[in-house]
Amino acid sequence: MSTDYSQVYFYLAVLAIFYFLISFFAVKVGIILTIFFMLFSPEIPIVTEIWLHPIVIRLEDILIPVLCLAWLARISTEKGAHLLTRSPLNKPIGCLLGLMILSTLVGIPTGWIDPLPATMFIFKTAEFFAIFFIAMNYVSTEGQVKQFLFFMILTLTLIGIYTFFQVSSVEIFSEHRISAPFEGSPEPASVGGYMAFLLLIVFGLFIYADKIFLRWVYGIIGLIVFIPFLFTLNRTSYAALVSGMIFIGIVAKKRWITLFLVLLALTSVVWLPASVKDRLAFTSYDAKNPGRIMGVDQSFQERITAFKIVWGNCAYSPLIGRGVTSYPADNQYARTLHEIGILGLAFWIWIFVRLFKISVWLFHSMEDAFLKGMVLGYRAGLIALLFHAFGAPTFYIVRIMEPFWFVNGLVMALYLLKVRESSLAAAGGT
Repeated sequence: MSTDYSQVYFYLAVLAIFYFLISFFAVKVGIILTIFFMLFSPEIPIVTEIWLHPIVIRLEDILIPVLCLAWLARISTEKGAHLLTRSPLNKPIGCLLGLMILSTLVGIPTGWIDPLPATMFIFKTAEFFAIFFIAMNYVSTEGQVKQFLFFMILTLTLIGIYTFFQVSSVEIFSEHRISAPFEGSPEPASVGGYMAFLLLIVFGLFIYADKIFLRWVYGIIGLIVFIPFLFTLNRTSYAALVSGMIFIGIVAKKRWITLFLVLLALTSVVWLPASVKDRLAFTSYDAKNPGRIMGVDQSFQERITAFKIVWGNCAYSPLIGRGVTSYPADNQYARTLHEIGILGLAFWIWIFVRLFKISVWLFHSMEDAFLKGMVLGYRAGLIALLFHAFGAPTFYIVRIMEPFWFVNGLVMALYLLKVRESSLAAAGGT
């Protein structure tokens, strides 16, 4: 290790030990801190003599493994505790991680893969799944689901306030874009995707809120976040939110939602900011320039043609792909096909299909208004992220995937809880 960073490493080690102790004796506090660090986490350069370029990690890259260790240490002291709760996602997640490792090991000798970035991407994906398993294993009551979702929404509100003050300085096609805390350069697709996913959950809570006061709270939070969301000027995130809102309008079967969405669309030419209109109009303006063969702008065209490039490159290994990081495309589906092939894409579809089926079952079996609204927004969020993945490497974006997999853990814990209750009720009835 470089001696220039010795103090940083020392303080990180002290922080890791302190966080381990907190998480061991108070797991809930450790999880809550992790929720905040998912978005409010500084980036730290790690310099070694082996690699020429510094490795940039985020603070939660240290805290999440420490939380896992604390969790393992805690359950080892408890009688009857299970290391890993059985769930419908265990198999697809295991298959996906195994395939990522296999395809990367096969791809390294071919020269398509740089081992260090590939390893980091695999570990980061495993970290996402670790968040899921910790949430699923720890949460055992509906009250805990509500508590943790409260802190998720609180973090979203803080991000909304933080980015709200950036709105006045936003400039299209520049570095002055909406960004989350501690980003080296603005990544509007990241913060936009995060906002879209959680805005849909807030909207679901708003619809099913059983008190006027709560509707006002959710409405204010939604407005605080929606304004900077517009100024991300990210069309991928716009498409994600719109698709999720349409889904809610269809599933909720509430006429006022449909009328509200139609009214928003019809009046959008009036209330949309000029910079947002310019960003949307750029799709057709840039399509007139040379080299635009699909009637859209250059970046849109690249996301479409990525599939053509991928098929030519991965034709030699269509089943397992060329390995992680072999093709850094801004289209998750094309990237997945190139990296882990048809099997890898099938495993991701397997995961999302199971998540969607679980959320459908929960929505129809849930009586609690808060949890019903949460599950509705979550279902819309799944649809939204699938749309978002057409214009970004969504499944690798830290600021989207960490909150997403934590919410997945809450939903899965709620599902397992309800399944147990249904089984006990059925047994009691017989």
